[in-house]
Amino acid sequence: MRIINTYDSIELCYRGGNFDIDAWRKYASGISPTLSEKCEQDSAQYDMVREIVPVLNSAAAHEAKMAEASRSFDAVTRELTENAGKLFSEGSESLDLDIILYLGLCSGAGWATTLDGRNAILLGIEKIVELNWQSAADMRGLIFHEVGHIWHYTHGGLAEYPPCASTAEISILQLADEGIAMACEQILCSDPNFYHQDKDDWLNWCRSNLDEIRREYLRRMQNNESTQDFFGDWCSFLGHSDTGYFLGCEFVRDLMKHHTLPEIATMKATMLLKEYEKYCIIQI
Repeated sequence: MRIINTYDSIELCYRGGNFDIDAWRKYASGISPTLSEKCEQDSAQYDMVREIVPVLNSAAAHEAKMAEASRSFDAVTRELTENAGKLFSEGSESLDLDIILYLGLCSGAGWATTLDGRNAILLGIEKIVELNWQSAADMRGLIFHEVGHIWHYTHGGLAEYPPCASTAEISILQLADEGIAMACEQILCSDPNFYHQDKDDWLNWCRSNLDEIRREYLRRMQNNESTQDFFGDWCSFLGHSDTGYFLGCEFVRDLMKHHTLPEIATMKATMLLKEYEKYCIIQI
């Protein structure tokens, strides 16, 4: 496992306090020869001037937050190095994974992907600052959650899933994927009740409304309706964002009563749909 903190080089991406794309490309090439192209392809769907540059310039104006994010990154990755054996039998030394704190193009605070043929977690400091996630507690949840996705990709066969036949299959695979990542996050934290989204009484609300959350998710799957409202800080269900992460983790935790986590990780969409239907019937 390689830990790469580029915080000390981020200032090179600015000219007079303003983001400079050519300077950023040079900075990105110092991390990876393919990083610039990867980020620019990912951000092509957005308006660079109106949607991306303001976030990048705002990050530069919050130097104290960026510095805190860097310190949190260093502390949490040290913790991860010590705890990696809880998920990965090979531990951290031989783990094929790069974790990189960098200035991106608003691709996300956390991005589990591949870079130069290696598994990688890209942590966009500009999004971390925008979302105010620079604390050690937030960084722990962010990194450990993405490590959970990497575990699923490498140990669970997620990349081997066939193309989805319906919106319902897409929804159940997303629910399981995020639920497994949350379960891995809790394992690495040694806390089965840990949810990094738990702010402003979020967890208590989710627990109180679990029946309604899972019923509505099932209804939408049965009708091939989108479940995007349950995922992402820009979406919400009954006024609360990220409820799908809670539901997914509760679903996976229920499956873990009768299956190992690796067994759950290899379940196909049709099996997961059947298990979710049983979960709703039994629990309600």
